[in-house]
Amino acid sequence: MRLTDHVTLVASGAAGFDLSDPLDCHVYLVRGDRHSALVDAGAGRAPLDIARPDVVLLTHGHADHAGGAAALARRWPGLRILAGARAVPWIAAGDERALSVDRGKAAGVYPADYVFAPCPEVKAVADGEEFDLGGGVILRAVTTPGHADGHVCYHLRTPGYRALFSGDCVFTQGRISLQNLHDCRVPEYAASLASLAALDVDALFPGHHEVSLARAGRHLAAARDTVARGLLPRSTT
Repeated sequence: MRLTDHVTLVASGAAGFDLSDPLDCHVYLVRGDRHSALVDAGAGRAPLDIARPDVVLLTHGHADHAGGAAALARRWPGLRILAGARAVPWIAAGDERALSVDRGKAAGVYPADYVFAPCPEVKAVADGEEFDLGGGVILRAVTTPGHADGHVCYHLRTPGYRALFSGDCVFTQGRISLQNLHDCRVPEYAASLASLAALDVDALFPGHHEVSLARAGRHLAAARDTVARGLLPRSTT
């Protein structure tokens, strides 16, 4: 599903557009003149129908976003796969307890036979690290803890517009994903939402649900304004 001149939605599950396996998050392919980047990897139960990207940028370690990283690493040896530093050892080891896969299975979110495959190839992305895809298309990592330890958003700059790949940090209408998990942290979440609202954003590409192709800053401002009142925005879950 082509979203802009540079962004294609290549997978999306039951909490999105039913383009791929029901467990998959939104998976985006970003193209410049010279390189491409995949934002998130889906759950890994079905292969992604894509050519080899130059880099895989994981927003966080939850299985619907990072469970497919190991399959991509096997498919393309040497593929660069990056994630937030706190999540890297958990993804590398396939630590289902640290990644809350065990909680997801208990809640019926993941089937009992789901396995998060270890991805030892994953490395840490640095806050502010940039990925120049060519033609003025640049992605920048923005550390945004709160929904999960090691959560990272990616800010896209192009000659014609700006966008945010927000993972599960913030969604349209200023909604968030606040869950009763060991690494979901309210003060850090509030600070991340406030910092994201300062970004120049035309489009919002979250990990699930609707996307926003214009005037997307209003969604980030809605989250910021709620936090400024000492509250937390409405959760999607």
